[in-house]
Amino acid sequence: NKVYLVGAGPGKPDLITVRGLHILEEADVVIYDYLVDKELLEYAREGAEFICCDKLAKKGRYSDGFSIHQERISNLIVKKAKEGKKVVRLKNGDISIFSRLSQELDALARNKIDFELVPGVTAASGAASFTGIPLTDREFASTCAFVTGHEDPQKEASSIDWESLSKVGTVVFYMAVENLSEIVKELI
Repeated sequence: NKVYLVGAGPGKPDLITVRGLHILEEADVVIYDYLVDKELLEYAREGAEFICCDKLAKKGRYSDGFSIHQERISNLIVKKAKEGKKVVRLKNGDISIFSRLSQELDALARNKIDFELVPGVTAASGAASFTGIPLTDREFASTCAFVTGHEDPQKEASSIDWESLSKVGTVVFYMAVENLSEIVKELI
């Protein structure tokens, strides 16, 4: 039994990597994020089981119930792997950027379950490319920072250094809509 953590890319089904697509085609179980384009699921083998992570949440997806939600996802991944299934954990964008990868890897390691990581195209680079706005530019932006727009609400203090961040060439905020006014205030 093996778990594959696969980046689905930034929202278009044809932006998944070739490796990710091949693994998806062989999956017994696909546990996917609600932002993943559902057309990608059509590439999974006939009879594969599909589970949307959004359905595992008791509260809304932008609530502060994320730790409970993530624990349910991690437990489900482990359960399906222990059933001897080839599990694909399909995450939008790239698996290593604001995706709670460390929590899922921790659960797999604690349960001695073999895994493989398959990167994906980030939402930031995908959106920038499609709009023709470079994240870096020799003349204007020699640096780029990816920043969460939705820190863990249970943290005592923000770990974002707003003063330093305001000096970065390009700043990309993920999941920032809910906190946009606070982010703008901090940057100003």
